[in-house]
Amino acid sequence: MRIQLFDRGLPKGKKLFADLEAVCKRLQIDYDPEYSKELSKVYTRGLTGDTILLIDNEVVFIDKYPTGKELENIIADFIK
Repeated sequence: MRIQLFDRGLPKGKKLFADLEAVCKRLQIDYDPEYSKELSKVYTRGLTGDTILLIDNEVVFIDKYPTGKELENIIADFIK
């Protein structure tokens, strides 16, 4: 599983990444989530926003900041 968070470096995005790391650790996911400020990588795919979460190259959300529990549910759906 590959989890990528693209963010402009905003405080909400940094908190979201910390929450992602905690959820991955709690769910014992083998791979660490990736954090990147290089939004141009996703802009080339036609995606725009300040914060973009991809799991296995699938767009999960753009400019949303779910709670830790919501993140856990989202990631658990991808594990199934």
